[in-house]
Amino acid sequence: MGIDVYWKSEHGEVLGALEDSGALSELSGLFYRQSGSTCLRFIDPAGDACFNQLQLPVLLIEMRHLLPAVSDARANAHLQAVVGLLEGAARSHTYIWFVGD
Repeated sequence: MGIDVYWKSEHGEVLGALEDSGALSELSGLFYRQSGSTCLRFIDPAGDACFNQLQLPVLLIEMRHLLPAVSDARANAHLQAVVGLLEGAARSHTYIWFVGD
């Protein structure tokens, strides 16, 4: 089970998606331990988290700062793909959804 990432319009239309093979689920413990995190700590494999355009720049910074701490090549590549999706989502009236089980 993984944490899939969706970029959606305000009407719920999927503009981009990234299915998780388990890499984000494995990293969720690392997300939670980011005590200074504003957004990352709310991503978990058992639930959903939605981030709006005001939160997205903060989430993107936190994800980028996390990349050097992820030594597993598969997990790092997946996290880089998530960062790429977030970078593309920098538009008004769109949202990023992390969808757990």
